[in-house]
Amino acid sequence: MKIIFVSSEIVPFASTGGLGDVLAALPKALVEQGEEVIRFLPLYQSIDREKFGIEPCDYDIHIPLGNSWFHGTVWKNEWEGVTTYFIHSNAFFERPGLYGAPNHGYGDNFERFLFFQKSVVRLIDEWDLQPDIVHCNDWQSGLMPMLLYYGIDGHFRAGREKTLMTIHNLLHQGWAPPEKFYMTQLPDSCYTMHTLEFYGEINTLKGGLVGATAINAVSPTYAEEVKTAQYGCKLNGVLYERRDVLCGILNGIDYKRWNPETDTHIAAQYSVKDLSGKAVCKAELQKACGFEVNPEIPVLGMISRMVPQKGIDLLFEAIKPIVETGAQLVILGTGDKRYEVACRQWAERWPEQVCAWIEFSNTKAHQIEAGADMFLMPSEFEPCGQNQLYSMRYGTIPVVRAVGGLEDSVIDYTEKGGTGFKFKPFTPHAFFECLQRALFVFKNSKRWKALMKRAMKQDFSVKHMANDYIELYRKIING
Repeated sequence: MKIIFVSSEIVPFASTGGLGDVLAALPKALVEQGEEVIRFLPLYQSIDREKFGIEPCDYDIHIPLGNSWFHGTVWKNEWEGVTTYFIHSNAFFERPGLYGAPNHGYGDNFERFLFFQKSVVRLIDEWDLQPDIVHCNDWQSGLMPMLLYYGIDGHFRAGREKTLMTIHNLLHQGWAPPEKFYMTQLPDSCYTMHTLEFYGEINTLKGGLVGATAINAVSPTYAEEVKTAQYGCKLNGVLYERRDVLCGILNGIDYKRWNPETDTHIAAQYSVKDLSGKAVCKAELQKACGFEVNPEIPVLGMISRMVPQKGIDLLFEAIKPIVETGAQLVILGTGDKRYEVACRQWAERWPEQVCAWIEFSNTKAHQIEAGADMFLMPSEFEPCGQNQLYSMRYGTIPVVRAVGGLEDSVIDYTEKGGTGFKFKPFTPHAFFECLQRALFVFKNSKRWKALMKRAMKQDFSVKHMANDYIELYRKIING
């Protein structure tokens, strides 16, 4: 099969979270399984062309957005066996960041990613790529199914490609005012309550959900949750209507990048057979945080975008009783300023127990995964989550809310084969009570070591995810 991935994020080039990780790991695993894969990504200003060997293709494109034409160029890179084409535009991508400020993106994000998607369709035609599947990801590629069918310039195309729309996070939908619809050059039938129109505006993600051949979410539980009013972000009705072509596939991880036996970012390597290096990593993390170096003090880790989705508000309410347990807490991440300020204040108030690294650091992320005893994920919702998967491989026990992919991947300690601790009500009390259970078990070193080893033996390899997607692709192609 030939699969084309269309995405706004791919690690290591540009990423803000799990989307970029999946778009790195899944295509690589598919290539290793013998599938033909091509990826398309905007060439943002922040991408280091020299570092990654991204070279121009000497190929210009001219794309219409309504009555205006915009110029772009195509660049290329081969990374880990996967070909990636980058769409560059001075008008749309020569600016800081991927989407703009966290709380309010660029005002022309609709045009930016419309240009990107139209460019991909143009290249599919001009280069005669003939993909079997065009795999779209989140709202930034939500118009691809309609553009592939109706064309990019008002001329009917009727492409043969099948399309898959993957929901990585339903919260982000790509809203735009209705007066921008003309830029798509799609027929008027594409702006109705059954297509792109949603509460009087354009909803780009809805376009992908109604136009794609099939839809999937990044975990089985999340695929069920998005059909409900609680988690459906107003699109639950649309997803319920398309339930027959909606499924869930749990994300996998690349164990070549996340493996304590080979990780070069950490103080000492270790394995399920020899955990001695884990103690070294913990001691080094405690030193780096300015904590007392003591193996008997539990270290709690949290690596997160600081946004409401991640349950930071529960941490707000529970921080004082957490500190009173004597545990040490290290937080890494950036996001909403109010959360960043709060984390800094906690570190100033309790410097011997709380450390706040308000930054993005891949190295520190690995060091926290290796050095912490527990990993906190009290998410309001979590389509899949990957840190709980990394944590288990590193023997760092996840403490999570039982939603989405957290529900699918973590087995509560009270159950057979337990690998972590889960709570359900989205309340500070339920969160802290769950953490107390974990801290109680931590005091029994024999039980804790057995729990660590069970967690480390879990296999969430991207190979399993790739096999699931191959099966889904074949079902889509065969109708």
